[in-house]
Amino acid sequence: MSNETDYYSNYSSPEDVDPNSVFNWNELIPTLVVYGITFILGLTGNILIIFTTFRYRRMQSVTNVFLSSLASSDLLLIMFCIPVKVAKLFSYTWQMGEVICRSVHYMQNVSAICSVLTLTAISIERYYAIVHPMKAKYICTIRQAKTIIIIIWNLSMLLATPTLKVQIHMRVGLNDEYRWCVRDWDNQPIWKFHELYMLIVILILPFCIMTFSYTLICWEVWKVMERRSVMTSEYALTRNHTVVIDEKCSENFILSESKKPKVKNGRDDTHMVKQVICMLVVVVALFALCWAPVLIDNVLMAYDVLPYLRFGPLKHMSIAFHLMAYFNSCINPIVYGFMSKSFRETFALTVCFATDVKSRHRGSSHSLKYFSRRGSQTRSTSIR
Repeated sequence: MSNETDYYSNYSSPEDVDPNSVFNWNELIPTLVVYGITFILGLTGNILIIFTTFRYRRMQSVTNVFLSSLASSDLLLIMFCIPVKVAKLFSYTWQMGEVICRSVHYMQNVSAICSVLTLTAISIERYYAIVHPMKAKYICTIRQAKTIIIIIWNLSMLLATPTLKVQIHMRVGLNDEYRWCVRDWDNQPIWKFHELYMLIVILILPFCIMTFSYTLICWEVWKVMERRSVMTSEYALTRNHTVVIDEKCSENFILSESKKPKVKNGRDDTHMVKQVICMLVVVVALFALCWAPVLIDNVLMAYDVLPYLRFGPLKHMSIAFHLMAYFNSCINPIVYGFMSKSFRETFALTVCFATDVKSRHRGSSHSLKYFSRRGSQTRSTSIR
């Protein structure tokens, strides 16, 4: 660790570099562009999600309430952490004090933990809504969802507290006249524990739960589609049989016609189920794709597999990993816009300052019906 401290002592010395005038603009400009895009899109998109969910009655479903909590955690990262990260780019030393040093990393981890816990809660709620719809009527309510969200936020703040210990305000420079906001290199056990702990809390454990939930959901949807296929085939065989016999069997044909399953409506509902599941799985996959690299990279650094001080390609890789983690905060609104018709329509209403007139006329046309094990329609949500 002495070599790393000596490096920062030399690097921070005013004899070597003037931190107020020397910047690597080839690295700085792309980073600023990504942070700027993330800030603008994330701020606008996540505010739209929160506003439309609570402004329009048809958007007030259990899943959408959870998505609003997810948008709130993204807003926390965007509004509190990005400005500090951008300011840090324009100085070779930390000039914002010890409180900001610890709190900005703490808030970053609170946001990440809150996001992944919310995604986990959504997967469990969807599991009950589709696989156990009768229980979901009493378990998956908006009131229960709001209670769970409060628990998630409090739990996130608690689970992120180790960050306050591992992040320190380190003295650097020839005469210790400068400060750096870094991990506690001198306390290797705590550093290693923290990085492994964050990997388990944010990535490994939640994604095991979500993988299990969505696997069961996809299995249930596949079984419902298979039953519908059998029902459709049985109807086709019945119709062909009654037509071939003779005209005296017309009464039987009429009877079988009256028992015709609503195939078109069933297919529409199944399509909407698949659409929502695909959207949620995409959100989960993007979260893993954006956060896994930086979390794994932190573990490898803590265990000396990769160096903490980065040069050349390793430095560019580290910058890209951090940008990916922050960029995740503006991706979800884009996913909702592309994959959810209901969100697209309410976004348009919000931008045009229009009222939710359509919901009074179309009512359940924006609802998504789910199916029990026997194929009966029992649950609905407003995502489409």
